[in-house]
Amino acid sequence: MVVGSPLLFVSLGLWEFCHPLHRLIGISPTAPLFRDILVQLRYMIALCCCTVSSYACAVEPKVLRDVEYAKVDGHKLLLDLYLPASRNVDDREIVESGVGVPCVVFVHGGGWKGGDKKAAKQNAAWLVDHGFAVASINYRLTDTAQWPAQIDDCYEAVRWVRRKAKIYGIDSARVGAFGTSAGAHLAALMGTRVFPGKESVSSRVQAVCDWFGPADLMTMPPNNIGNGRTAEDVAGSNGAKLLGATVREVPDLAADASAMAHVSGDAAAFLIMHGDQDPGVPLSQSTGLHKKLVASGALSELHVVKGGKHGGEMFRTNDVRQRVLHFFQRSLMQNWNQGTGPNARFCILDASAPTHWSVVRDEGIKWKVPLPGTGQSTVVNWGNRIFFTTMKPVQQDSTIGSDIVAWCCDLNTGKTLWKHDITAKYPLRLSGCFSDSTAPPPVTDGRSVCFFNASGTIACFDFDGNLQWTRELMAVGRSQPTLIQGSVVFIKQSYMPDEGGKFTHDHGDAPVEEWTQLQAIDLRTGQDRWATTCGVNMGCVPLLMSRTDGREVMIVGRGGGHAPPEKPTGVSMIDVADGKTLWTLPLPKFMSTMAYNLVGDDVLVFDAGNHLWVDALTGNIKRQVSIVKNVSVRMHGAEGWKTEIRNITNVKKPRSIIQQSNVLAGPYHYFRSYTEPWLGRVDSRNGRVEYLQLPVQMRPGSERQKDELLWGPEDMNVKVLDALKRAKKKQVPLPITKWAFKENDMKDISGNVVMGDQRSMGNGWGHHASQLPTVIGSCLYLPTMAGTVYVIRWDSETLNEEAIIAINDLGPVGGAWNRASLSFANDSLFAHTIDGLIRIGK
Repeated sequence: MVVGSPLLFVSLGLWEFCHPLHRLIGISPTAPLFRDILVQLRYMIALCCCTVSSYACAVEPKVLRDVEYAKVDGHKLLLDLYLPASRNVDDREIVESGVGVPCVVFVHGGGWKGGDKKAAKQNAAWLVDHGFAVASINYRLTDTAQWPAQIDDCYEAVRWVRRKAKIYGIDSARVGAFGTSAGAHLAALMGTRVFPGKESVSSRVQAVCDWFGPADLMTMPPNNIGNGRTAEDVAGSNGAKLLGATVREVPDLAADASAMAHVSGDAAAFLIMHGDQDPGVPLSQSTGLHKKLVASGALSELHVVKGGKHGGEMFRTNDVRQRVLHFFQRSLMQNWNQGTGPNARFCILDASAPTHWSVVRDEGIKWKVPLPGTGQSTVVNWGNRIFFTTMKPVQQDSTIGSDIVAWCCDLNTGKTLWKHDITAKYPLRLSGCFSDSTAPPPVTDGRSVCFFNASGTIACFDFDGNLQWTRELMAVGRSQPTLIQGSVVFIKQSYMPDEGGKFTHDHGDAPVEEWTQLQAIDLRTGQDRWATTCGVNMGCVPLLMSRTDGREVMIVGRGGGHAPPEKPTGVSMIDVADGKTLWTLPLPKFMSTMAYNLVGDDVLVFDAGNHLWVDALTGNIKRQVSIVKNVSVRMHGAEGWKTEIRNITNVKKPRSIIQQSNVLAGPYHYFRSYTEPWLGRVDSRNGRVEYLQLPVQMRPGSERQKDELLWGPEDMNVKVLDALKRAKKKQVPLPITKWAFKENDMKDISGNVVMGDQRSMGNGWGHHASQLPTVIGSCLYLPTMAGTVYVIRWDSETLNEEAIIAINDLGPVGGAWNRASLSFANDSLFAHTIDGLIRIGK
């Protein structure tokens, strides 16, 4: 069949073919009606031919069948390897660049006694159309061997994938597992149980998709007498066949074969899906596993399929596939696709990023690209493309602006691929120390990229730079837009700034209709999906979280400076499925300008001088500790380091942390003190509070050993210090914001001063809205507005000077102003400063 021939017929021969029709229908061939019929017929035939053409010309994925991945006791272990075709994957840059694709190891079900790797064809092979390799494995069944043979085979399959990665174009660092029923039981163990022996190639996986798998063999109904089951029934159960005895006879072996017994904070990321009408494996198996994973601090999502049974058509819907796809994209694609990162928490634990660099000395820098306009959006990426925004360049010193530029650049070189102006109506102050028009980061799903101009416009483009839609909506400058199941969720502003770009104090009594709210819009169309009604403060940072009951939520706050109208001050929990309020906790005089994290069923909140644990299910305060009274501080002085017990007494406002400076790293809730040059952390497990003094600024020298650290005013230039003191009307101590070798000059690449708020000249301590910190692997990255970046080992047993891995720069003192969080992709960090873009890496 020549697929093109129908199209040729449509374009050349349709008139000759249809001309005799006028005799049959009695209409003149020159009549308008006949011409309309002809046009419609041409359209219908062309549409059909294009459909046929797309199927006929599609490049089929490559399938290698019956590949031997191991041989045990003379038994060949086989797998089918599905490899993506470069012309029909979503993430075409991965294939075109030669970078290996992620691989998902599929494990079939069948009660450990049956089933076959062919099950991947309907359950997992479709992932190759989206840039994944799929290795569907057979493993030894119970008629051949008992536990732990099955999990050992799964481990060996992962090792085989890593050994053969270069041959088949796979990235050995990005391997996940996907299983159904008994296969999900094994996949869950692949993500929780550490291989007990020595191995030269790792068998750990980074992500697990668990479909209705048993997680605790001791509590599986077929393994226990009762409800009509006899001892004989239990002895003949699949669980007994797997273990070689009943769970009661070999409880230790049953525990070893249960993911529930192996859960820890370093477990793989999990997506657990289970039907609420499953007759074979109780839903409680999945809810129990999810609850334990979340409580441990691991990443886990639970999706209950309404009406779903033990597999079947309900697990082959588009919604289910989209959830699975988005999960593996977030977990394995290594894309920082939004400002908060792929997991929407500023955190990737299963990775390693650069720790030592210097922009001034050009050490550890892959490239730096100058940018014509100031900007402060976090850099996001998909594949080999990065996205960010800057202000439209100015020709002279400027204080306000409303038009921005959306950029798409090559990740490997920094070269511009395309850019577009995004105009808006409401000017904001340039390079603000709280935000500006460029501050909200873009969001992308690999096909579309959505840019936010906080002066009042949202625009969405495809990856070739073609405009898909645009809307006049005002995203709050400090908003962190988040992609949730096809929706982009952000904080929407309803009252506008004044002509000078300031939000005045005149809105305290504004009606509910003018309150700031959380807004969800469809990424594909830009249409509204839902909006909250409880009210949201413009400075809070809601993060996507999963409760132990599987409900996906965000926590929002109300209360802060500039007399916001939203009431009552306090926090509320939002169901991200529809934006409805689940509960509200009033907190008098609450300062809500922080990120909101969830550990297990504890919402972590800073309230004035206290750290609260709030019950995620009820909204009630469970416990609290002081972060300002009798706290342990590791202090630096002329005689070295020492630990002191201190009180923070100079808190003038009901806040004790720098705005938005908090992040959750494992069980530790990190933050920076509002009044002291201290990094703090609260252990969410036991409430232990620790502080570590940090130098407020680093001035890079000709080599790292010659870097200078400024710990306090005593380290400043005497003339500069005297001038600052004389400038103050009252003889009061120099505020911490002014402790610096040199104030920020706030100049763009052309030398124009681009600043509408004098406070932006500060050092990145004290009163401002910080960049949100980033956690990569065991490292916490803390950039300041003045361009100093602290790298901290967040899992240090004690928060002391040994936790400081490095102190780096993003440019010369006074010339490295920034407010973008550091993002991570392709083993590199990305920074965005007032005059350029930086890729940090070897």
